[in-house]
Amino acid sequence: MFTVAAIVLAMSTFAYGENITGKVLDPQGSAVVDAQVRLFDRYGGDMRSTMSSKDGVYGFQGIPSGTYLVEADASTGTLRGSQEVTVRGDEKMDLKLTISAAKTDVLVTASGTSLSGDEVSKALDVVNSEDIDLRDELSISESIRNVPGLRVQTLEGPGSFTELKVRGLRAQDTAVLIDGMRFRDAASISGDATSFLGDMNIIDTERIEVLRGSGSSLYGSHALGGVVNITSRPGGGPTHGTFLAEGGGLGMIRSVATIGGGFAMDRFTYSVGVSHLNMTKGPRDGLPYRSTGTQGSAKYNFTSRISLTGKLWYSNNYLASTESPRVTAAVAANSAPTGEVKAIALPIDQLELFEKGQPFSAGNATFIPNQIDPDGRFLNNFLSGGVTLQHQVSEGGSYHVTYQGVHTRRGILDGPAGPGSFEPSTTSKSNFDGYTRTVQARFDQRVGAHNLFSFGYEYEGERYQSFNGDNYDTSTASGSIKLTQSSNALYFQDQINLFGSRLQLTIGGRAQFFDLQQPVFAGYPTAYAGATLVNPPNAYTGDAALSYFIPESNTKLRSHVGNSFRAPSGYERFGGGFGSYYGDPGLSPERSVAVDGGIDQKLFASKLTLSGTAFYTNLQQTIRFVNVLPAGDPYNRPFGGYANAGGGIARGIELGAQVSPTSRTNLGMSYTYVNSDSRTPTIGADYFKVLDVSPHTFTVTATQWFGRRSSVSFDMSALSDYTMTLSGGGQRQFVFAGPVKGDIVYHYDYPLSDRHAAEFYVKVENMFNQRPYEDGFIGPKAWSIAGIKLRY
Repeated sequence: MFTVAAIVLAMSTFAYGENITGKVLDPQGSAVVDAQVRLFDRYGGDMRSTMSSKDGVYGFQGIPSGTYLVEADASTGTLRGSQEVTVRGDEKMDLKLTISAAKTDVLVTASGTSLSGDEVSKALDVVNSEDIDLRDELSISESIRNVPGLRVQTLEGPGSFTELKVRGLRAQDTAVLIDGMRFRDAASISGDATSFLGDMNIIDTERIEVLRGSGSSLYGSHALGGVVNITSRPGGGPTHGTFLAEGGGLGMIRSVATIGGGFAMDRFTYSVGVSHLNMTKGPRDGLPYRSTGTQGSAKYNFTSRISLTGKLWYSNNYLASTESPRVTAAVAANSAPTGEVKAIALPIDQLELFEKGQPFSAGNATFIPNQIDPDGRFLNNFLSGGVTLQHQVSEGGSYHVTYQGVHTRRGILDGPAGPGSFEPSTTSKSNFDGYTRTVQARFDQRVGAHNLFSFGYEYEGERYQSFNGDNYDTSTASGSIKLTQSSNALYFQDQINLFGSRLQLTIGGRAQFFDLQQPVFAGYPTAYAGATLVNPPNAYTGDAALSYFIPESNTKLRSHVGNSFRAPSGYERFGGGFGSYYGDPGLSPERSVAVDGGIDQKLFASKLTLSGTAFYTNLQQTIRFVNVLPAGDPYNRPFGGYANAGGGIARGIELGAQVSPTSRTNLGMSYTYVNSDSRTPTIGADYFKVLDVSPHTFTVTATQWFGRRSSVSFDMSALSDYTMTLSGGGQRQFVFAGPVKGDIVYHYDYPLSDRHAAEFYVKVENMFNQRPYEDGFIGPKAWSIAGIKLRY
């Protein structure tokens, strides 16, 4: 203990780098208390964070020489500012905030390095921690619901199956990143992150950046439609934290505790949070949900130029399951066998009779919503962790090496007591375990005054296991599968700035090469056992983005074009079970080409920002399950299987506006139009519209502060009708009413001391009291919660 204390004391007295200090000031020149201040490495993308003191003073110690972007925003959320600074020795820089409608001034996901908002050439939106707190959001998916071009679909209540769809594409076309590294479930059919989106709750999140458009050149597989990057809080500054406790509707009790700070002049920084969410009822009594998790980061600076960072996110979840919506003979009689059918749900009182196997009245219902399964459960957990070694070699050059591991586990319990059509005779447990291991090395180097080159190598290995029972054992498991594949990738990027950084051009490319290992099966024969594996086709992508900023009119013109891919999952290559096999080891990656162009306009000294984007995406090749395979299938799959097939097109527009007429008012609106078509019929023989896509989406977010202590926040999303199929519905085109969801939150801050405060709040979810039936699943009507948050 004495040795450790001596080392810490020695570090605290050793100046190992440069310092930036200054004050955060409002438009009148007064000090801004508790402003969030972030320091972004201009060429490496590294972020540090601190808060201004009661005198408005902020500081960053022990940083290497180089160029940085400093960003700050006040607690009201409409005062913000940013400034570039070159550090060669200690620097003193006051940062004056102005009223701005923009959500943030610095963005990272567009290029992997830090860019100011005026430099970004791609369509990208940010939801920061202040927005999340003001709206008291529970989950990552709810936090980004109002981003233009993004469709967030949650089938039931919190914790239930959730999908993210960008610009009218499929859920698997969105890549999900945690701190810049891919998160995905290697055991899912498409190998994407969708299975765990509903379990990604807010714990210790700093910001969420949503990139719309192709992103595979930097981020690899699944980034056909866009990228969602979830960033953990970096820690640093004086010790600070929160404790939140809330409860209310749906039988909900939630608590979150966070703590962060730094030691020895921020040579060691940390931030960590733990949470527990318990919903005893859910949308209907008998649908409980529990989630326990922790999220955190820690960083140690060996010198001002060399650092080691660790990230961790773990979540353990329990959710009662339901049977899928369906059409039976009783409700089928209320609609024609083909064509459009208005989706009318069986009333809940009659649904309860149906669940008990008793006679019920169908009335004018055209489908039966999901039914409670009394002995069905989902048991999910995930662990994502990584370490990054970063070395700034010179003022304009750095490299980092990252190792990331992701372990996903999905367990499905089912017994004979449910109302489903295929209930097991005894309680069974099916397990789906996915593992990914990624090593990435990237080097960023400034060359001359106009170019920033990035070169990278990435190795990714994945493994998928499915089995029944409690443990995987090939000697005893019945119908178990173990699938393994890996890939190696090389990528590059060149960021070019000209004409005083008014013109920004980014070009990049990626080549990815795949390697398969012999699968292991137990309990049944398959066509792959002993088969000679082929070398799967490689994936090649390119990307270019251009923007030009006109300072005289505060206008930015931008365009972006690129092709992207999705690598076939292990299941699509080898999947099946119990004598049925569907995979094709030689599948080619899915491919798409996307192009968009837009304009961003700032007016009235940035108090009003307008944006418009037109986009077009061509899914050139997809992977589909086909019932009839071409003659000569090398694996003689008896029941159809996965094969490369045609895709489709999605096009539309995104319009947005942000206005802050005063320092205490912020209003945002967006409208998205999407038209998505498939090249093969989606229902019957002559319906080609992509299913589950609402052509029109309108969103509103608004916050009004009343003095320094109280505020009201409102957000709403309204979607137009969409078309789906249902089990047992044949060729009927079920038209569901688009959901309209509005939430409102009232906050009141009570100061306890200079650095301590108690925040009281109440929230009404789904305040318009509309009962959602997303894809036929019952969601909650209006419900409310109240809570208290202690800040220190």
